[in-house]
Amino acid sequence: MEPGDDATTLSLQEFVTALESPAAVVDRYLDVVAANRLAGAVTASFTVGTNLARFTFLNPFVEDSIGSWDLQAERNVGMLRDSVERFEEDDRFRDLLGELMARSPVFATKWAARSAVPERRGVTEFDNPLVGRLALGFEQLRRHGDDEYVVVLWAPVDDAARAGLRRLRELVADV
Repeated sequence: MEPGDDATTLSLQEFVTALESPAAVVDRYLDVVAANRLAGAVTASFTVGTNLARFTFLNPFVEDSIGSWDLQAERNVGMLRDSVERFEEDDRFRDLLGELMARSPVFATKWAARSAVPERRGVTEFDNPLVGRLALGFEQLRRHGDDEYVVVLWAPVDDAARAGLRRLRELVADV
C-alpha cells in the first residue's frame, strides 16, 4: 500500500489539511502518510511518501538544515525503536533497519547504544531556505486505540518563528 491511500490516512490528511499550523502524520515505519502544505514548506522531510529515518540519516544535506540535528537523529531512533517494540518485527522493519545500519554508521551507533527514547514533545530548529531559522515546538498525538499512526503538530516558540511561519503561510498560499 502506498502512503496515504487508505481511508484512515485520507481522513487524517483531511484533518491536517484543515489546520493552520504545520502538521503531519507518520506511520510505524516513520513514513509520512499525511501532511499539510505548511509542514512541507517548513521541511521537505514532511512530504507525503518520505521516510523520516531515511531522510535524517541518508540525506547528506539534512545535518545542515536542522539546527539540532543530533537531537533529532536521537528522536528518530527512539521513535523507530518504540515502533519495533510495539509491533513484531516484520520484513519491512528488518529491511529498513538493515538499510540504515549498512548505509549510516551514525544510525548504527545510535541504534546499538539503545539509549534513544521517543519524545512526545519538544523543540526542533529548522533552517528554512525561505525564511531562516524556525524554532518550533512539537507535540506527538495518537488517536485512542491507534498505534499505527502518530499525528505531529508544531507551533512557533518565539516571535521570530511566528513571523517566519506567517511568511511561509503566505508563500504556500501563493502556490
